[in-house]
Amino acid sequence: MGEGCGGRRFLVDTKQHRPSHVGSNNDNSVLIVGKKLGYTFNNRNFHNVSLGQGQEAVAEATLDLAAKRGHWVVLQNIHLVAKWLSSLEKKLEEHSESSHPDFRVFISAEPAPSPEGHLIPQGILERSIKITSEPPAGMHASLHKALDNFTQDTLEMCSRETEFKSILFALCYFHAVVAERRKFGPQGWNRSYPFSTGDLTISVNVLYNLLEANAKVPYDDLRYLFGEIMYGGHITDDWDRRLCRAYLEEFIKPEMLGGELSLAPGFPLPGNMDYSGYHQYIDAQLPPESPYLYGLHPNAEVGFLTQTSEKLFRTVLELQPRDSQAGDGAGATREEKVKALLEEILERVTDEFNIPELIARVEERTPYVVVTLQECERMNVLTREMQRSLRELDLGLRWDGLAHAGDLRASLDRV
Repeated sequence: MGEGCGGRRFLVDTKQHRPSHVGSNNDNSVLIVGKKLGYTFNNRNFHNVSLGQGQEAVAEATLDLAAKRGHWVVLQNIHLVAKWLSSLEKKLEEHSESSHPDFRVFISAEPAPSPEGHLIPQGILERSIKITSEPPAGMHASLHKALDNFTQDTLEMCSRETEFKSILFALCYFHAVVAERRKFGPQGWNRSYPFSTGDLTISVNVLYNLLEANAKVPYDDLRYLFGEIMYGGHITDDWDRRLCRAYLEEFIKPEMLGGELSLAPGFPLPGNMDYSGYHQYIDAQLPPESPYLYGLHPNAEVGFLTQTSEKLFRTVLELQPRDSQAGDGAGATREEKVKALLEEILERVTDEFNIPELIARVEERTPYVVVTLQECERMNVLTREMQRSLRELDLGLRWDGLAHAGDLRASLDRV
């Protein structure tokens, strides 16, 4: 949610007369910020309504109470009650002026599968303040963010403080690893999984309950619950599940309590510290960003860096002016430059290979010859496609209206 989530600034940035749209899975972030500002379930000034069949009346009553007394309300999954959303819009408008200054409404909804499939009324979207949670980039930021889900009170809530702190920090590192591996594509995970901070916080609650209920640390039970249920519940690929288990076997084991465990090369598991001490330890001891931090080969980031570079170049190109009239009085227009390039490219595109003639000249069909003929056939397909798209673009430029449609506009941008 950004810097403003930390305290009073968040309260200033949000407004009592405007709901805040927090996306699909930022409810826990609102809970954390509310706790810092004194809005909790225990204080009875924080309300969370998960919408579904029959919950509309509960939500309306909660909004009326919160608007009068200055409470916070989270309305989860409003996309599930599409028929009621017009009533919600009227209710929000009703409370927009006469409500308590501390009244806040947060709504969450799954994104629409397509622009045509959105269910939330335009009035609610236009009225809402949009709050996004940008994922941190790199292990350093991810580990800090994972630890930010907890407080000093969390670290002290278990009677077995040393074991609890050690496993909690290892869990934070594990969470950062599984989340950051997504950027490596198939080398990270075979499929993309929606790991979230909710998985981490629930795992820590499970850790607390098991440590309080057992005389010894149940390492096998912890690894099973974390790897097969909490995080493993998202995983559908057998090899990914095996990888998840391997991480937990490395990070959560008896050696962690004896100071003999390294979470990554050059990054040993810290000892018993306070909350700020763990953050300082990360800043001081975590090695520079590298695939080694995730147990990967250095070459694993080649694909990621290539994609990042391509995205940067595409963004820079998109910033260039595209208006046909942008060049008036300042040289050739964009379309004129593309026409000149088209003529040059069409001249350079070679004629197709004559496959029957090549086959007739072959004396012996060795493997190398077979591969060469196959590549010639593929090159012919590519050449025909290049010539077709370039000629269509040329026709489109001759008739300006066609150049603004679909694939031709994309071809124009690429040229």
